Amino acid sequence: MMKWNGKVLALVLAAVAIAVAVRWNVMDTDSRLAASSYSQFLQAVRDNKVDTVKIAPAGSGATPATYHMKEGSTARTVLPADYRDALAAMQQASVDIEIKDTSPLRVLVNAAPFLVLLAVWLIMMFKLRPGTRIA
Repeated sequence: MMKWNGKVLALVLAAVAIAVAVRWNVMDTDSRLAASSYSQFLQAVRDNKVDTVKIAPAGSGATPATYHMKEGSTARTVLPADYRDALAAMQQASVDIEIKDTSPLRVLVNAAPFLVLLAVWLIMMFKLRPGTRIA
């Protein structure tokens, strides 16, 4: 049976803790906002109730957006892949539009759990010696 060295165990636990902390801290607060449909969003824009919109293009077809109403509330919606109609309506209503750039940091944060598992696997592979049996 393989003996766990105290340093290796501490390293693995630290890596898991760091991955969890990074994921927790960088996680978007948008996921905790009230969700609305695309139709509700367009109606609010046409009724001149929307103040600002932040659009975060995603790799998939749908595009998440967070919008702030003039009365102070905030909500999120998902725009279709081709959101030209929504963009035209927002421009017509003089909505302040911010389009976020997808950053490499976001990719790293999403890959953190996989990287932690890879690190644990590599540590275990290097600790096992040829001919060692695991009971």
